[in-house]
Order: sequence, then C-alpha cells, then structure tokens
Amino acid sequence: MELTYFLTHPTQTVYGNEIAKLLISVIAGSVLGLEREIRGKSAGFRTIGLICVGATIFTICSYLLGVQDNRDRIAANIITGIGFIGAGVIFRNNSSITGITTAASIWVAAAIGMLIGIGNYPLAGIALVMALFILYALDFIQEWVDYKFQHRTYKVVFRNNYMGDLLQQKALDLKLQLKKTKILRNDQQIIFQFTISGKESNLILLNQWLLDNQSILSFEW
Repeated sequence: MELTYFLTHPTQTVYGNEIAKLLISVIAGSVLGLEREIRGKSAGFRTIGLICVGATIFTICSYLLGVQDNRDRIAANIITGIGFIGAGVIFRNNSSITGITTAASIWVAAAIGMLIGIGNYPLAGIALVMALFILYALDFIQEWVDYKFQHRTYKVVFRNNYMGDLLQQKALDLKLQLKKTKILRNDQQIIFQFTISGKESNLILLNQWLLDNQSILSFEW
C-alpha cells in the first residue's frame, strides 16, 4: 500500500490508534525495565523500553503491510531477534552465570509489546503485572530459599596433617551436609575439595572455624 493511502484513510487500522499503542508500550516497557535499572543491570528501563516499543512497531507493521495469510512472519522474526539480544546480556564468570533474568525480562518485554501492537491491552496489562510480581515479590522468596539452602564448593589446604574427618564432624555439628569430591597431596600439603549445603549462618560459622584452625593453610569457596 502507498503512503498516500494511509494519509487519506487514517481510520484504516486493524486495532485502533497506533500512536496510543506506542505510548502504552513506552510506559509498559519502562515500568518493566525499572527493576533491572534499580539493580544496576546491563539492560535497564531505557533498553527494555525500546525493546517493548520496537516489538509493538513491528507488530503494527505486520498488519499495515496488508499480508493476510502469514501475519505471523514478522512476529516470528521478532522472537528470533530478541533471542540474539537476550544472549548478549548473559555472561559466564567461572562457575557462575549472570544475566539470565535480564534476558528473560527482555523476552517478556517483547511479548508484551506484541500484545500491545495487536491491541490486546487487557492481556498485556495482566502479563505486565505478573512479570512485575515475579521480579519484585518472588525476589524475597528467592532470598529466603538461598539463605536456607546455600550450596558451596570448598577447597581446603592442610599444612601437613589431613584433618578431613574433623572437618566433616564440624559440618555435622553445624547441621551442614558435606560431600567429599577430591583429596590431593602436593609435597607437604593436602588439598581437600568438597561440596557443602545448608543455612548461610551455619556456613559463616564454618568459615570462622576454618580461619581459626592453625592446621589449615588456606581455603576458598
């Protein structure tokens, strides 16, 4: 369709005023990205807001192009593009991986933008509220779970005498679950590697015990 057609037929849209959709998309994306901005993540409210608006624009284009049979073609490409953007904010640092929640927020922002683009405002609003609930409310539950069920991998270096049995007894007294993984000897040193799980407060007590024990040369986790 030519540009003059849309200029002379401003009401020939599928789901109403496109400008209103863009404004709603800006608000929804910014609100969703605010939580990431507060936490200082790589993708904040500006980035997620742009992603939400972009998804809305492409969804609107899929209708304005007038393709009746395969309107989902542009939607499929939006999902593919968001996958590349989401992968760019995921980083791996040694054994830890960061950025997955931010990538998921980007993915949800694009989905909300697409819902706004097709004019399904109630479903977009519900999706936004549920996403905010997960990001804010469930964060407190996750902190509680992390406090109750910490999982760590330790590497303890003994000076000359192996005291793994004493260490295991200390973990048992603190109600921690310890699992041996590897025992190595290097000249006058014995290296004991293990995984341990339990309350964070008890793990702090274990760290203090390791610091006070003169038979332990060093430890890390």
